[in-house]
Amino acid sequence: MIGAGEILVLAAVVGVLFLALTPFRRWLEARFARLMTRRRGGRSARVVVLERRRDGTFGPEGRDGG
Repeated sequence: MIGAGEILVLAAVVGVLFLALTPFRRWLEARFARLMTRRRGGRSARVVVLERRRDGTFGPEGRDGG
């Protein structure tokens, strides 16, 4: 069985590790943020309005291109 002393020591170790690894965590978060913005910025988003055709289907234009 685990006593109160071991739980306090474990909590202290976890707290110290959290504080010690904060710079690494911030660096990792910044790197992910740069990767995500770079990925989004490279693609150009385009909105296409799909209008209902006479036959009930959807499309940007009529099937004959007009």
